[in-house]
Amino acid sequence: MMGLQPAFALPTLTTTPSSNASNLTLDGEGSTSSRIVKVATLTASTINLTGFTLTISSSSIGKSGGTPIGFQVVTVNSGDPPPTAAEFTVPSGNNYEYTTSLAGTENRDIYIYYTPGILQDPGSYSGSILVNISDNPLI
Repeated sequence: MMGLQPAFALPTLTTTPSSNASNLTLDGEGSTSSRIVKVATLTASTINLTGFTLTISSSSIGKSGGTPIGFQVVTVNSGDPPPTAAEFTVPSGNNYEYTTSLAGTENRDIYIYYTPGILQDPGSYSGSILVNISDNPLI
């Protein structure tokens, strides 16, 4: 006899790049400054009773033959002030995680923190950030 099976829904994720994402300041002409820049807004949602986990990659901004610029990532509630440098605790090249503990929807802003080289190679640079969402395990 077949019974009714529970319905499962995957979490949802929508990301929207900010206009700053493609216009990062790279100075590097004998002096440099660290930068904190909002690069995207995301909406994450789940009906899972134990919430979800966002995993966001950090890497580097680079170009062929150029010196890569490592960056770190962090999220804040959408509309909150930008994070401070001290809030970027996950080193470049490692995944940043943000976890909730309840079902629901969250709107978050993604910021990066980077410091170009003092003598940064001129040219066009690119980079990418991968964002993944997964339901937390049921306890």
